[in-house]
Amino acid sequence: MAALWAVLLGLGGWAAPGIAASGNPENTDSRDEAASSANNAAWRYLRYGSNQDLERSEDTLCEDASPEVTPSDLNDLRQSYSDELGGITDVDLETGDPVTSSDGVTVAATVSYIYQGSQRHEEFIVTVQESDGVYCVSNAVRIQGEEPSPSDGTGEPVDAQALVTDFMRSIVNDRDPEAAKSFQCDDSFEGITPEDLDAAITVWAEANGETVRFLSAVDPAESSETSVTAFAVEVFLEADLNKQEFDFVVGVQGNCVVSLEGGDGLF
Repeated sequence: MAALWAVLLGLGGWAAPGIAASGNPENTDSRDEAASSANNAAWRYLRYGSNQDLERSEDTLCEDASPEVTPSDLNDLRQSYSDELGGITDVDLETGDPVTSSDGVTVAATVSYIYQGSQRHEEFIVTVQESDGVYCVSNAVRIQGEEPSPSDGTGEPVDAQALVTDFMRSIVNDRDPEAAKSFQCDDSFEGITPEDLDAAITVWAEANGETVRFLSAVDPAESSETSVTAFAVEVFLEADLNKQEFDFVVGVQGNCVVSLEGGDGLF
């Protein structure tokens, strides 16, 4: 009898993980289930595309969707970071709360490419459509690429939009105003300092509780000076009982950030 129980326990230990992994007796792969929410649809699209599972990523798309960032593009990004880092040991993904817009529901997301102790990050805005409880991805836009820190107006020209994104992400996402200062023009910077913005975010979080912070958009804006390229930046701060959007304008001159203005309601 003891031998019989040992056999049964051995079989149970082998069979149970298969049932737990599938979540149903038919052993259906959970990766093939329909998206259950806007966040889940965005997560599936970016996760599978970044994990070389392009078919499942494509299955998340709405019919006739033509996203700016395709599953193949996600795969290419992974490969470029794999070449840079020497491999990819893991891909991490974080999503912000869904925000309703005129185009659907937008979800901000950060994909982290990890190799041993090194990481690289890309940020995306994913637009999701919902109809009768069915969620699908209609668009995905890349809003950040890793760029080397610029020098103060020297060297080759940089991508101004990427520079602004890196500058603001250092303050808002990473809470590292010292890193943000490396993107500033040393002598001519004007307006809100990285330290000022970091302190204002701290005060907001103290008043509202644990806070999620992310950039929603970085778009070209009009500039009053021909030598300055301006970008409008939307910053979202979200806590359990409060969610606010703050608008900033960041100016770029040459290869560095020359100004930061806005943030009405935060200061």
